[in-house]
Amino acid sequence: MQLCKNKKFKNLTIGFIGVGFMGEGMVCRLIDSGFKVYVKKNKNPEPIDRVKLKGAIELKTIKNLIKKSGILILCLPNSRVVKQIIKKLNFTNSEKRLVIDCTTNDHTSVIYFKKISKMRNFNYVEAPISGGSMQAKNGELGAFIGSTKKNFKITKKILSPCCKKIIRIGNIGMGAKAKLLSNFLALGTASLVIESLKFAQKIKIDLIDFYELSSLGSGSSKSFDRIAPKLINNNYDSYFFTIKNTIKDYKYMLKLFDDDNNIKKITKSFLETYLKEEKKLGSNALISHRLKSF
Repeated sequence: MQLCKNKKFKNLTIGFIGVGFMGEGMVCRLIDSGFKVYVKKNKNPEPIDRVKLKGAIELKTIKNLIKKSGILILCLPNSRVVKQIIKKLNFTNSEKRLVIDCTTNDHTSVIYFKKISKMRNFNYVEAPISGGSMQAKNGELGAFIGSTKKNFKITKKILSPCCKKIIRIGNIGMGAKAKLLSNFLALGTASLVIESLKFAQKIKIDLIDFYELSSLGSGSSKSFDRIAPKLINNNYDSYFFTIKNTIKDYKYMLKLFDDDNNIKKITKSFLETYLKEEKKLGSNALISHRLKSF
């Protein structure tokens, strides 16, 4: 899909900040689509080096990235880091530009980022992403868009090389809310799978038998199919989401679920579990590493 054949996008350049687990695949897809992509120097040079081999151009400062890029894409670890970057953006002396934020943010932070955008002369779009590194590599991500209808049209064309589904959920704030609710479902399901498999080992149920029979029932899920077969083969790297990110997302969820006691209780229970696991396994351990204890 060569978007840049469209006259409107022919000379468009993209600045990308956050070339990591998800960002690497996204940058490669954008380059393959014909976009010229500038990337910001990173603490971890390995993904930067790989996208440079694909044709990305590395720049050392945000100032240079702003100067050379028509559109800026952020794919960062959390709202605190996004805030640090957003505060450095200043398009006062240039044509109003678009900043697409693919970070999973706290839903109150994106409202603040929108206010900053008005002061710094850029259009802010929230576009949190669903999927993992493989989906990023294959262009099969999903994007929860919070923006005006006008900005959505542009964002959809920019992100289409990376995403299978791009849907406008509503105005700024709604994208983050929908993404956090989606993560509640995804992380909750994965956590239930992990607890079930841990207990199956504890009471000495054969894992192959348990998987083959349970997967025929309503307990079957993508998480179950991802985690159980690998565990049977003593592979604990089945779910590439860290305890640190899980805790971050559950804290964001608690703020979102503040006025609903039922969903809040469930969220608190999961959060407390992962806070305990963080002390035992470390914050950078994958949530599936919890299965190693047996």
